[in-house]
Amino acid sequence: MAENENFSKDNNTENILTENTELTENTENTASAESTQAEAKADKHLITLHLSHKNGSKTLHLKKGHLIAASVAALLVLGGGAYAGVSYLQTQNRLTNSQQQLAEMEKENRKLTQRTEILENENEEYTQHINEIQMKTEELENKMTELENTKQSLAEEINNMSGTSTDSTATASAENGDTACAEANLSTACLSILENGSTSQSGEKTFTTIVTTSYNKATSLSAQLDKMNVMLDLTGASFVDVATNVTETLAQYSNVPMGYPLEEYVISTEFNPDGDPTISDGRVHKGVDLSTRSQIVPISATAAGTVVEATYHDDYGYYVKIDHGNGFTTLYAHNSENLVEVGDTVKKGDVIAMTGSTGMSTGVHCHYEIQLNGIYQNPKDYE
Repeated sequence: MAENENFSKDNNTENILTENTELTENTENTASAESTQAEAKADKHLITLHLSHKNGSKTLHLKKGHLIAASVAALLVLGGGAYAGVSYLQTQNRLTNSQQQLAEMEKENRKLTQRTEILENENEEYTQHINEIQMKTEELENKMTELENTKQSLAEEINNMSGTSTDSTATASAENGDTACAEANLSTACLSILENGSTSQSGEKTFTTIVTTSYNKATSLSAQLDKMNVMLDLTGASFVDVATNVTETLAQYSNVPMGYPLEEYVISTEFNPDGDPTISDGRVHKGVDLSTRSQIVPISATAAGTVVEATYHDDYGYYVKIDHGNGFTTLYAHNSENLVEVGDTVKKGDVIAMTGSTGMSTGVHCHYEIQLNGIYQNPKDYE
């Protein structure tokens, strides 16, 4: 029994060893299988990543498909980035071009603005030139009208004098033949002076034809008008000289008082026949007092005529009275001395006395009176 039990135990042991051997082989086979599977899996995964963390580790397996997908994605990203970069550069270039075009447009706009301002200034200048031309034209017309009126007035005065001289030639020739002939020929001589003076000045009239551009037309026309104005001024000045000669020639024989008997004077007392208190010192004064500021100066006749009084008066002192005919008489008082006598014939401008302070006088001056048909006249009306 004991042997059987030992045999049984030996068999059990062998069985156990056999089982252990089989288990070991199974284990080895299992490990080999697992290794084979791992190698097979390893063959399927191209990249294996082992990630460790606090709670354990994790293994990531990347297959070929994943790598291909990642490569495709990378290519797409890179292609998209390249496309985006190219697009950005193109957009930047377009933006730069747009900025340059905008700058050029702004530059052109500034040029247009400047040109507009220049045109506006030119328009204002053009308008001013037009206004100046109108004013100058009116001024020229007024000057020409004034000269023509003056010429006509002188001609009428000469013609009137000619008629008067013709009517009185017979009577005058009996008294004084030379004077009568001079008066008869005076109008002819004056007309000759007037015509010769006008002709001599109108002989050179050269005006340039105005041909200009549209903008410079006003400026050119203004310049031409300026030249015409200068020429007209010269003509007018010469005509004034001629008219002055005619006037002086007429005045020498004229019996109408003109101007004052002194060359330099100051009116110290105004004409005041009614004693108006607002005029001068308010006293009645039938002439004007011409002060010479203590200077003794010559007194001249203001018109041609005959001396009818030359004596002394308590109020007037030494005085001279001249009858000019046609109702005109003049009186020159407070003289220091008289240089003419009763009956003397004088012409305009002849010296007849010297200023003084004789009679009722408070200073050196000349008291000057004009009467027309016995009525006192204001000498200012005969300047």
